[in-house]
Amino acid sequence: MPEYPEYVAAAVFAVGGVVHAVLAPHRFSTAVLFCLAVTSAGLGEAARSAETHPTVVTVLAVAALLMTLALGLLLLVDSIVLVRRYGPQASLLATGAVGCALLAVLGLDAVVQTVGGEVAGALMVAVNAAAGYLSLLFLAFTVYVFVRGRSTPPPETTHVVVLGAGLNGDRPGPLLRRRLERALAVDDDRAPDADAVVFLVSGGQGDDEVRSEADAMADYLRARGVAADRIVREDRSVNTGQNLRFSAALMDRTASGHRATVVTSGFHVYRTALLARRAGVLVHVVGAPTSPAYWLSATLREFAAVLWLDRLPLIGLSLLLAVPVATAVFQR
Repeated sequence: MPEYPEYVAAAVFAVGGVVHAVLAPHRFSTAVLFCLAVTSAGLGEAARSAETHPTVVTVLAVAALLMTLALGLLLLVDSIVLVRRYGPQASLLATGAVGCALLAVLGLDAVVQTVGGEVAGALMVAVNAAAGYLSLLFLAFTVYVFVRGRSTPPPETTHVVVLGAGLNGDRPGPLLRRRLERALAVDDDRAPDADAVVFLVSGGQGDDEVRSEADAMADYLRARGVAADRIVREDRSVNTGQNLRFSAALMDRTASGHRATVVTSGFHVYRTALLARRAGVLVHVVGAPTSPAYWLSATLREFAAVLWLDRLPLIGLSLLLAVPVATAVFQR
């Protein structure tokens, strides 16, 4: 077994990342592979330097601790601000819980450093590796979402599909209004001689809503000057997957050769594109702006959803933890 297998794992992950970047540069899985490579290399450098350059280990540890501390505090403060503004919603409380978990990792590190012990030390290596990898991956995800959310719709767009969000009474809420305004901007930015797009508003009626989201969106667009014959309603869907499938079926029946651009919130762009790809729906996805205070919490929720949908990040975490575990077993 190599003296520092973490370096071998880092090289394998890095090669996989390069290959993936060439074949599928826009996939988030490329970032996953590079985050695995960086974390594995960090583990290898920590193991090697612990024997020869303890100062390097200290610098790496301090850098990792500061990143974890900053992210943990940011999530906790963001959760407190949002809970005070919107009330104790589950997703907002979860943001605070993640922040507390990151801070708890720092507390455990301090306890282990004080108490010592080989088993406790090995356990904390695994915990720190997992926390570091997920934190790094989340930061990469935020950058990816930020960039993808600002993509430009193709000029040949014939339909703009607006995904529903919560209503405020019988009218679109702030999140949904931003999506509708982004959809209007897509139409406004087209060439003067281009055909007018068709707006397909997609969203059913939730259990706590007085009307369908599609009806509320259609009324909003008409009030903004869009002719009724340019608005198509899809009012049966209750989640993003259904939004995409039902909207695609409507366009297939009414407009051959259509090219659709889907408008959703910026933080929701990647998961929407992932679900569209899995459903075989060919669309371009663009993002609408979100309140800065809400963006971080919403992005964290999307990150958790993507981890569940696209198991590669969690598979990668298992492989990442297998390296130090195997090293500890074979070196006993």
